[in-house]
Amino acid sequence: MKRLALLLLLGACTEQATAPGVCPDFCPGGAIGVADTILRDVIVRDSAFSGYLQAHQGGLLPVTDVPGVVASRAVFRINAMFSRVTTRPTDTTTVPITIDSARLRLNIVRRDTNTANLWIKLYRLPIDIDSTTAFAQLVPAFTDSIVDSVSLSALLAAPKITDTATVRIWGDTIQTDSAGHVLQVAADSTLLLFVHLDTARARFVVADSGKVAYGVWVSADSLASIALGSNESPDRGARVTWFYTYPDSAAVPVHATAERAPVFDSFVFNPPTPALDSNLAVGGAPAVRSLLRVAIPALLRDSADVVRATLILVPVGAVPGAAGDSFTVVARPVLTDLGAKSPLSTNTQFFGFTRIHLNVADTVRIEMTNLMRVWALDTSATTAFVLGQVPEAAGYTQIRFYSTRTPAFRPSLHVTYVRRYPFGTP
Repeated sequence: MKRLALLLLLGACTEQATAPGVCPDFCPGGAIGVADTILRDVIVRDSAFSGYLQAHQGGLLPVTDVPGVVASRAVFRINAMFSRVTTRPTDTTTVPITIDSARLRLNIVRRDTNTANLWIKLYRLPIDIDSTTAFAQLVPAFTDSIVDSVSLSALLAAPKITDTATVRIWGDTIQTDSAGHVLQVAADSTLLLFVHLDTARARFVVADSGKVAYGVWVSADSLASIALGSNESPDRGARVTWFYTYPDSAAVPVHATAERAPVFDSFVFNPPTPALDSNLAVGGAPAVRSLLRVAIPALLRDSADVVRATLILVPVGAVPGAAGDSFTVVARPVLTDLGAKSPLSTNTQFFGFTRIHLNVADTVRIEMTNLMRVWALDTSATTAFVLGQVPEAAGYTQIRFYSTRTPAFRPSLHVTYVRRYPFGTP
């Protein structure tokens, strides 16, 4: 009898793997619902702030000429040079040096490959240029003080010189023209342009400690725009190599060289960037950033999961400039909201990026999904982010967006979310 009861009990617990589940015993009620909405009022208390980096602190020196639209010119002042040397290390007396010539190196880190008939022009500038020097002050120098002009298009089209002697002297193959200009293509595809200057063009004035200052401008049939490396970019700034001689103890000329880097470099442009107004602004020089605060709605915190979030910004107008130029705008979350001085996160997985093309006024969209997911889950997080240009203070370009003070075009968030599934509810 006991054996029969045990068999009946085992039979009652046998799993029927092929039998379907019986609702509502095994099936929760409800359905997965995906919602898509534009939140127009979640961006609050937005402001633009200026003065983060100046033009002389940027990593690039933009040189652009678009007649009637914008003109940007690179300027730099070369460090002082000695005028006397000792003939032997143990000597206490010195002898004067005689400058034979100089060689200027420019690093062209950006150019438009579609530019036709591109010329780079070098001008002599006053040696007292500094961060306060404005475009208008240098107009006379850029009008009547040209030192040299180089056809970059012709150099790029010239055959490469690959003989052993050339490679030994220059360290790599070169391209050159009849005027002795030399071009090298670096491993990272940037261009190194070398301009030989005689004593008439590279004036060495002892009273000025050998200081010299130059400016760079461009011209082309179209798309006249390049960018030079600056002091803030390692080994990409301009360099001047002085070639000089001095007499030794036997009055025999000794040949030597000395390289000097800029003690100051920057760029000037016209028209200048207008003053800040009620709109949001990003970029330019001095660099401008915009701070936007987000009021996370209760819906996203309590009963939904974010699938995608996109920031929508409406430009006030197109950014004028060379047609081939562009720049990047990045959205970075702040760690603590301190207004203009808010520290920014360095965690790139929460950054949002977009590319801005000049002369186009399309609506701008920036992916913000990862950041919105974190904010929806963490009620203690600072829900604010900063829009900035990458790299900063490296161009004349600045974009302006309508702010919350213009309700019809204010910033908004396009959010796609899923309502949380009601597990356990029949």
